[in-house]
Amino acid sequence: MKAISVKEAGRLEGTVHIQGSKNTVLPIMAATLLTSGISVIYNCPMIEDVRVMCELLACLQVETKIDGHTLTIDTRNAQNAPLPYSLTGKLRSSILLLGPVLARWKQVQIGMPGGCAIGLRPIDIHLEGLMKMNVDFRIHKEELICNTFHLQGCEYHLRFPSVGATENLILAATGAVGRTILRGVAKEPEIVELCNYLQAMGVLIDGIGTDVLIIKGTSQLEACDYVNVYDRIVAGTYLLMAAAVPCNLKMTGIEDIHYLKNIIRVAVRLGVNVVQFDGCLQVQSNGCVKAGTFRTGIYPEFPTDLQPVLVSVLLKATETSSVMETIFENRFSIVSELKKLQADIRIKDKEIIIRGGTSLQGHTVKATDLRQGAALVAAGLISKGYTTITDTSYIERGYEDIVGDLGGLGATIKYI
Repeated sequence: MKAISVKEAGRLEGTVHIQGSKNTVLPIMAATLLTSGISVIYNCPMIEDVRVMCELLACLQVETKIDGHTLTIDTRNAQNAPLPYSLTGKLRSSILLLGPVLARWKQVQIGMPGGCAIGLRPIDIHLEGLMKMNVDFRIHKEELICNTFHLQGCEYHLRFPSVGATENLILAATGAVGRTILRGVAKEPEIVELCNYLQAMGVLIDGIGTDVLIIKGTSQLEACDYVNVYDRIVAGTYLLMAAAVPCNLKMTGIEDIHYLKNIIRVAVRLGVNVVQFDGCLQVQSNGCVKAGTFRTGIYPEFPTDLQPVLVSVLLKATETSSVMETIFENRFSIVSELKKLQADIRIKDKEIIIRGGTSLQGHTVKATDLRQGAALVAAGLISKGYTTITDTSYIERGYEDIVGDLGGLGATIKYI
């Protein structure tokens, strides 16, 4: 089992290229099942979650080929088959195969999804919407079995704007008879990208980018290619880290900052200077973090995925800060690990109170989920001596090479 060793950084300088989006490419991969053809995804991140999704597609006789950052998916010989819990349990996004498999074959046998332990993430909204589409289901142990004589377009209001449920219901609606109206949907960039991709395949969708989507089911779909956008959470990770360490960075691969604006606003509040150029951001800071009061929220508010990183960075401030978590009730595992670094930090209801001005000391800490693991790397950059982060397999689920990225900027960091 690998670990990461990181030493306190005096300064970060250089260029870092932002990888393709994890949260966008996984639903796009699922969407390729809707057609019988060859699809090519460019700028695909080479991360563990993509590899697991390829294994799941292989269960359906789908051929995948990875060449650098280009992923080719051949669904011409695809066949319905059970998707085992041994694979689905590794990946939260495995549940996104539910919609397209139902749309194509009208039945699915799939293991329950796994992923990071950051609180309850039930699939009840997914199933409620599918029931409206004439889907019957039962759960047996760790397996979900769904059947429908035919998918029927419906009108459904999501009681919470779940990103995964929104994606699944959109994907299922493409194969439904008639029109589906989804209200109260999530509006994250990943939803917009998925809708744009489905439109390129031949699906009629109105309301893209709003909280009401109208999808017209069709069987006339064609395989098409997709150029993946940059990963706004990876970009945000490095933007927030930049606040805590004196730096002069160039972040490339960012063709449009629209999806990143909510994160840039917080980085600027922390003391980061961000200037946009053609295809890149110039990022500078003096490493003096400004304390403040922050909260997570549904898009376009500050993303919950970056809450742990923000908490780590605020330890560098000289005054007290707070971060309110409004999405996941258990996304606080960062607190116990930061205390091992002698952080003065505590949980109060749904709020994390961070007392700045304390000198952090390197120690061995444990990654327990993807973003918390990246946050511990950020904490290591501002802790005296060396910090060792164990269980780095979580980090590799979403970051291609966080060690190479930070090492290229001058940080003393390595796998051990």
